Amino acid sequence: MIIGLISDIHQNGQNENKVLEISLKNMAKNGATALIMAGDIGDEHSRREKAFSIINDCFPQEFHNAMMLMLGNHDVRTGVRPDKSLDPDLVNLYHDYLDKFGIHYYDNTMCIDTWFNDYHVLCLNTDQGLKDSMFLIATSLAWLKEKLAEDSDIHKPIIVVTHQSFNSSHWRAGLFGGFGEQDEILKELFNHYPQIILLNGHIHNGLGVIEFIQRPFGTLVEIPSLTKSENGVKSAGTGWLIKTSQETFVFEAWDFFNDKRLNQYDQAINFPQLSVLTQELTDAEKSAPQDLLAKASVLMNKQYLDDMPDGDSTVKGQSDYGINKIYDEDTWIDIEALRHEIIDYLDEENSISSP
Repeated sequence: MIIGLISDIHQNGQNENKVLEISLKNMAKNGATALIMAGDIGDEHSRREKAFSIINDCFPQEFHNAMMLMLGNHDVRTGVRPDKSLDPDLVNLYHDYLDKFGIHYYDNTMCIDTWFNDYHVLCLNTDQGLKDSMFLIATSLAWLKEKLAEDSDIHKPIIVVTHQSFNSSHWRAGLFGGFGEQDEILKELFNHYPQIILLNGHIHNGLGVIEFIQRPFGTLVEIPSLTKSENGVKSAGTGWLIKTSQETFVFEAWDFFNDKRLNQYDQAINFPQLSVLTQELTDAEKSAPQDLLAKASVLMNKQYLDDMPDGDSTVKGQSDYGINKIYDEDTWIDIEALRHEIIDYLDEENSISSP
């Protein structure tokens, strides 16, 4: 399966129309049979409606029920009610298009989910129209707990889509208040599902600045803005094609607008993820080797000492501030080496314990 992955369309005029139309057509031409769009459709109601209509017209109809389309902070901040509930016109527009696409939604939460073949895909739309962060009401948290457990298998990735990134993760993750007050609550919940692949947009880091982040609760992947990346590769039309298999998810970097591969920015998530192997190591019957667990802890908990050196005005990439990436190519080489060490150890333990 090939999944197209874009975010932050910010559809505000003819230029964004053209970028979205051509990018979707090229994405499908290059094999995408599913689509994830991680929010910030447009700043005005009419602009969002236009973007949805372009998706409807330009992404192949036979794959419409294999889509995960979410709302971002720019979508929900307008028309908010005094109790912070979302603009009914926005909710109705969103649900109308989900109906057209054949995507199921629920009465008691803005969150939605679907299955892309064997992969459960969960979308955590905010229930409250906060300006920059997000918040899930109690029924949404209950829904999330139930859905994470649904047909869960530690060796089968769960794809979770949020608009905002978790705090203390990606470069500039803390911009404008960061994820929101439920950051630690969700991290604690996700710790029970280390097979999670967490996708987010919002920050507008471009390819070359974007990093894949390893955490004990899964692997975090940022999506560039389709039209407004602020550093790295700034050209319009950037996104990912995820090529899935049982062994790996390959994230191919693309300039969809110009139908151009940017393979120097490709990255793969190999399975089982380090987070999964560490949990299996911890759960092993015999005492887990502390050196492997210590190495894993270091590699899964790297953080920037300051991911916003200019505060909310931080726009440039890490290198402009003389800061090294925390998950650069060398770190991922170390992660791969440790993965194989743990796999070898677990295989040896299993062979000894087998009759």
